[in-house]
Amino acid sequence: MEQVQSIIEKVRTDIQEGKSVEEISQSLLSLLGKGLEIAGEVAEGLALIPDVKVAHLLHRMLEVYNEKRVRKIIKRSLYRLKSRGVVAEEISAGPKGSVLRPLRVEPPRGFGNGYDFSWNRFLILTLPRPGRGWMVLHGLINDTKGLVNFSGGEISRKEFRNFFDEVKKASPTPVVEIEASYAGFLFTEAYRLTLEKGEAPPPDYLRLKSEIEKIKKEYERPLIYSFIEESEIDGDERILRRGGELLKTDLFYGWMIGGEEIKPYADEVWEARESKLVLNQTQKEARFQEIYQRALSALFPEEKRALYQRRMEEMAYLLFRSGREEEAKVSLAVALDLKKPPRLLQPNPFLYQWVIHSILTFLSETHEKEGESSLIVKP
Repeated sequence: MEQVQSIIEKVRTDIQEGKSVEEISQSLLSLLGKGLEIAGEVAEGLALIPDVKVAHLLHRMLEVYNEKRVRKIIKRSLYRLKSRGVVAEEISAGPKGSVLRPLRVEPPRGFGNGYDFSWNRFLILTLPRPGRGWMVLHGLINDTKGLVNFSGGEISRKEFRNFFDEVKKASPTPVVEIEASYAGFLFTEAYRLTLEKGEAPPPDYLRLKSEIEKIKKEYERPLIYSFIEESEIDGDERILRRGGELLKTDLFYGWMIGGEEIKPYADEVWEARESKLVLNQTQKEARFQEIYQRALSALFPEEKRALYQRRMEEMAYLLFRSGREEEAKVSLAVALDLKKPPRLLQPNPFLYQWVIHSILTFLSETHEKEGESSLIVKP
């Protein structure tokens, strides 16, 4: 019978993919139901798979089926396996009535990485499909553009493992686990932004939107606040002063203010440096600092500061889940400071050093000069 052969082949595939006895048995029993005829034929066919997991499956079937003929076939299959050296400890000494159990449903899972040079983030949302594998939804989101791309479909566990390994290899930043409901929230946020901009969302998102709606929740604050208390960080100047140090770490080193934005200020710095006016070092440094301050004020108005506040909060979570709690606190301290009005004498240390870093990098790439580190003036 074609149905019997299909069930046996699925068991064989599940074993090859390394699924547990519990997973395979729940899938098998859900396919068999209470059909005695098909159960007997499947039990007979399973004897052709010489694997200890099959022996465990047959013992599970003994727990479920009371009919003497079916039980006789199951025991005969166990004997055949035993004669081939495949033995499993017997679970049940006799019939216990029908104990057909509901499938154990794994919880949905979410994964995400940090920002790339275009401010995109890659998200994965896995929704279990008992007995079949997972529905895997994945795509790029952008906090100023919305959904960059999106796709999804059902794949096996083995296929997902291979896919996930490839994602981790290709990602410019670590891929960490996030709450599935938060991954759904981020996808929904990006979808709303896409609509606000009058853009058409990816077709796959519209097809699978209901799957996301089932598990997403609305979040008033980014996920990091579930792990680090705001009161632990806010107002701690010692932690905040370390904000500029983040730019030396691997996760922030590639952050750069756009060339068109930074160019006018880089040009001013270059002109001040090359000026024929006789200025001592203190006067030059004061001129550089005045340029940096104007750049900081112009490039980060309130709306832009709010954008970077959220980005630093998301990066704080990435750092935290990567085991870098101290850096996570610094990133969160920077984010909390961005909520406050700018201070001329004590500018946000991350943004201030980022402006300097971007200007000097622009000058280095444009003019290929050396010695520009002398321009840096720490706040």
